[in-house]
Amino acid sequence: MRELFLHVGLHKTGTSYLQRLFLENRDLLLAAGLGSGPWRHPVSGSHHPILAALDREGPEAVFARAAGCPGDRLLISAEELGSRLQEPGAAAALHAAASRHFDPHVVLFLRRQDVLKESVFAEIVKDWYAGDILGDHHYGYDHAGRVAALEAVFGPDRVRVALYRDPGPNDIVGDLLAATGTRLDPALLRAVAPQNVSMHRRKTLFLAAMPKPADATTVASDRVAPRFVARVVAGSDAIADDGGRFLMSPRQRHDLVAAHQAGNRALVGRLGLADPGGFLDLPDPDAPWTPPAPITAREVTALWRECLAACLRGRNPVAAARLAAQVTRLLRPMSRRGGGDAAARAADRPAARRGLVG
Repeated sequence: MRELFLHVGLHKTGTSYLQRLFLENRDLLLAAGLGSGPWRHPVSGSHHPILAALDREGPEAVFARAAGCPGDRLLISAEELGSRLQEPGAAAALHAAASRHFDPHVVLFLRRQDVLKESVFAEIVKDWYAGDILGDHHYGYDHAGRVAALEAVFGPDRVRVALYRDPGPNDIVGDLLAATGTRLDPALLRAVAPQNVSMHRRKTLFLAAMPKPADATTVASDRVAPRFVARVVAGSDAIADDGGRFLMSPRQRHDLVAAHQAGNRALVGRLGLADPGGFLDLPDPDAPWTPPAPITAREVTALWRECLAACLRGRNPVAAARLAAQVTRLLRPMSRRGGGDAAARAADRPAARRGLVG
């Protein structure tokens, strides 16, 4: 029976880069025996559309269709599947359906909790989250518990774990090829640019302070204006870089990792993960650190002007005017008071007062 590999994240472990790279090199990978499942996005290379297919058609139909794809082995890469697989009933149904056509495996990359939380936060503030980093509790950081839940469904020998090391070096391409049993020299792959790189912390601070529609987590149209602003911010110099990396203080980062360090060590030992590097380290709680400076009203106004100019470059005047109005509703209040005072103060609060993600 053919092997099926479900690459399910974690988020912010190079998944977008891997998906785009494997899309650009799909013919070379197929020649090496690794085919791609259906529902692959034609630009990003991710298989996120599989989630809608699972809801619409059910897992039986989804994996029956996947069985028609070419390749000695098959890869489906979608981070959001990781969340689906943390629900025991959904995971069991998905595994049962996949097992009728494949020998299913899960591939999971792990990243140390503090840098993962910072990177996840930098992503969610682009379109749906407004608030400080310690107020976000939507993501789970219990890596040992996550792996145990996957092993309970797929079996310990069918959950393949790799580390995203911060600091590096990393070889996520080689790790994914190895996890899928694909013999291919990575040097033969056509290169792609880095994907979805996090912005510097004051840009993240600005986006975190920008108001978002209350129902933006469920209504896609409400995400358009925040995502548009985020794209402008990514290429703009209006929000100055202060050279710092983290929004959380060293003590906050230390406490988050310490809460999960025993699980991290147990995973590395049990799975025999080589060269764990900083994954097992605790951040120094007394390391030098300065919180980010609040976003000024002048910076917001400069960014607002860049956003309006970008709106006007749209080909459809009506759509451009509508988007400009939405952007103005987001940024006008920030330009009056400055865009990051509250978020910057929250970043410097003691962890005990705010609580950390468990």
